Amino acid sequence: MKCDDYIIEFLSPTLCFGPVTLEGAQGLGIPAGLTAVVGPNGAGKTTLGYVIERGRYGFGNRVRFAREGMRVKVLAFTDIHSFTGVDVLRYDQRLESSENEYVPTVAEIFGEALHTDLWRDMAERLSLRGAEEKKINYLSSGELRKLLIINALLTAPEILVLDNPFIGLDARSRGELRDALTALRDRGLHIILLLCDPDEVPEGTDAVLRLNECRFEGLADDVGDSSADSYRRLKPSLLQGDVVLPPAPEDVPEHEVAFSIRGGHAGYGGRDVFSGVDWEVRRGERWMLTGPNGSGKSLLLSMVCGDNPQAYANDIVIFDHKRGSGESIWDIKNNIGYVCPEMQLYFRSRLPVRGIVIEGMRPVLERFRPHTAEEAAIAEAWLECLGIGSLADREFSTLSSSEQRMVLLARAFARQPAMLVLDEPFQGLDPTNKERVRRVIDAMMEARAASLIFVTHYPDELPSCVMRRMSLVKE
Repeated sequence: MKCDDYIIEFLSPTLCFGPVTLEGAQGLGIPAGLTAVVGPNGAGKTTLGYVIERGRYGFGNRVRFAREGMRVKVLAFTDIHSFTGVDVLRYDQRLESSENEYVPTVAEIFGEALHTDLWRDMAERLSLRGAEEKKINYLSSGELRKLLIINALLTAPEILVLDNPFIGLDARSRGELRDALTALRDRGLHIILLLCDPDEVPEGTDAVLRLNECRFEGLADDVGDSSADSYRRLKPSLLQGDVVLPPAPEDVPEHEVAFSIRGGHAGYGGRDVFSGVDWEVRRGERWMLTGPNGSGKSLLLSMVCGDNPQAYANDIVIFDHKRGSGESIWDIKNNIGYVCPEMQLYFRSRLPVRGIVIEGMRPVLERFRPHTAEEAAIAEAWLECLGIGSLADREFSTLSSSEQRMVLLARAFARQPAMLVLDEPFQGLDPTNKERVRRVIDAMMEARAASLIFVTHYPDELPSCVMRRMSLVKE
């Protein structure tokens, strides 16, 4: 590709932002149209986004744009509430009705923008018609991601950088977003997708730029409509060998029913999100929970995990105990390992990663006593098991999004609980890390006769132990 074809050309041999340096940049660039930047976790994709948006003239970088002052907008999706003005401090805050009395609706946030052609077009393309009167806290994470994209487009960028934009979207929504991006490209918007999974590169992508271990590995500009075959080789080979689990702190307590709900119903603001749900998860059963964005999957899981007060208005049994019959909430939480995207957004800890995993090994009310050498050794074994042993002494806030997700998974696994509840646990993980986590889940389920509820919009991500399926519909 000729340099004249680039809208962004890299003139320096390295590109830097903060502590990260990308090698091999000189002579490469971003072409016009739709470009996918593909690489595994830790490859430097997010750093490249920061360079393009904010670091083009700092850190010794030399980056030339097709036109001086081109407007760039980067969406990393690390805070899906960033445009709302709502002070969200906990992942379960929206479950408390008293917390949401003054939360604005979509219409109140976007105001006059709702009357623009851009809003009408994108709301139609992304199936957001009817969302205008909903309170922002009552939207699913997938719906919020779509609104973030529309909000960014309202600033009229010339270059839009989207970091893993397809995570959290169901199959229909992913297709809608791909079509919308193609339409925006055809109207003259330059779009850069930062993707950790080559399978997510859309058909019709104009170019694929490859990154690995913070080094540029080349640019393919002949991908066309059959782009998939040209970069499948980027996917690493699957991991080999048996998984060796660290020791469990205690045995799984005796029970027959891990979770059940009869005639289940829940909602927000006087509107049912789901109703008439009948579901029983018996000990040792492994389930996929599926349904479109907004069907109430995360809401139902909040009732499984004891976070949602609406559980008391339902006929629920958890570990053989009927909810509301005097059971301890801590007994419930001690036997569940839970990971969800919102938990990661609002997780705060000044402990090193090793200490975060140790907390997961303990009963909830005993997490704050001093750590022992034996606990530290087991925590480090978990980090090694998940391929992140080098992070043991790092603080959570200094980690990349994918590293944070792996640490929270290690924390949930460390107790080897009676039930794992994993809400889209693979968001933002590359194929190698997905396979690593799948193998650990399969090994744990076999060794512990534990139960599993696994939420994903990608059926091919499921661990092999999952044999049952529960589907919700959007009301």
